[in-house]
Amino acid sequence: MVIEEKLTEHSSYINEVTDLLIEGRHVSLKLQESLANGKMIQKLENLPDLVSKAHLFESLSMSETDVDSDEVEFLPVNRLIGKEEIGDVLKIVEEVLPTGQYTSGEYVNRFEEALKEYTRFSHCVTTSSGTTGLSIALLAAGVSAGDEVIMPSNSFAATENAVMSMGAHPVWVDIDQDTYCLDASKIPALITRKTKAILPVDLYGRQPDQQAIRKVADTYNLTVIEDGCQAIGSESLGEYSDLLVLSFNPYKNLGVCGKSGAILTNDKELSLQCKRLSYHGFSVGEKNVKETKYGFNARMDNFQAAIGLERFKYLTLNNFKRSLLAKRYIEKLNILEKEGKISLPENTYDHVWHLFSIRVHHNQRNSIKQRIQDNYKVQTDVYYPYLSHQQNISYLQNKRQSLSNTELVHSELLHLPLFPQFTLKEQDQVVEALRNELA
Repeated sequence: MVIEEKLTEHSSYINEVTDLLIEGRHVSLKLQESLANGKMIQKLENLPDLVSKAHLFESLSMSETDVDSDEVEFLPVNRLIGKEEIGDVLKIVEEVLPTGQYTSGEYVNRFEEALKEYTRFSHCVTTSSGTTGLSIALLAAGVSAGDEVIMPSNSFAATENAVMSMGAHPVWVDIDQDTYCLDASKIPALITRKTKAILPVDLYGRQPDQQAIRKVADTYNLTVIEDGCQAIGSESLGEYSDLLVLSFNPYKNLGVCGKSGAILTNDKELSLQCKRLSYHGFSVGEKNVKETKYGFNARMDNFQAAIGLERFKYLTLNNFKRSLLAKRYIEKLNILEKEGKISLPENTYDHVWHLFSIRVHHNQRNSIKQRIQDNYKVQTDVYYPYLSHQQNISYLQNKRQSLSNTELVHSELLHLPLFPQFTLKEQDQVVEALRNELA
């Protein structure tokens, strides 16, 4: 059956097309011209008008078998960037090095413009990391000492640290068992006169129910600051939030060769305040003239912005690979889900598959993790191994709470290898290990 789709850069189109390909259909891919689509367009130039998954596996080098080791690593750092991508990064490095413009320069502005176009936001402020982006966004929104911010407990420590760093208090809300993201229906019960903001996290590459979160925020006059650090490319990312924060850590779907982040908003005044806070409190466009009491040395370096622009060209290609691999996992592991041994992640339109998570039932997660490592040399991981509300720090001693869904999901969660340079052979080794050990 022939299905024609016009492929844009975002998750709903990518996921729809990869679903069809995994089902065995032939698809006519018609891509829009854009920075993010650049390398994907090149990869399709020599393919027939109607492509199959076999065509794409070969064209996208996913069928390669030249991995030296028989061990499947969870996320090998020496394969974060593909060979072709390394070549493009080295070229731009050679261009920037002689200029001496390593911290400030034109590439920062160009990267911000590219992000605005891609995310459809009016304003962008790049930062030195996703963590500093969260801190600045919270401050710009007026969060201060003593305020409360509602957020999930199953995120990376950076999310809570941004809140705590200004003397505000994280208030942890339970998650939805299907999305692994915060459950909007549980937010109202946690709101007090001290509540200032809601901080949803787009965990593993998908979003919570953002419309429901927005409705709660509007009802109680709260600001929504979205931690989208794992979800660039997700459909409608940030659409229902006042501020969206991204990370370009090398492990993310769009990374640089260091640490950087960004804040996006449609509110001009919020963006100006973020700019002031990100650069020593200086007035926008007037260096050394302070407009706020203080600010940070937290702008993105020109050097990293230049690299980011080159890597931007690979974003659709890499997200397409992630989606194909994720759908292939779902196809091959579906039998284990039918038998009640595991739960697979929902195949939703907004997912960009930053991580591929399964739930291993019947209290077998830890033993399965160890056995497939010992017997099949397959590495897996648990993101994140410690829940924020259970950390052993003095701040939490009198604030213990139970988050039943969060704790249940966390006890069963296991993350399988998935990254753009991951080969089909390696994936088959993971599938074989799980099937045999869970038989």
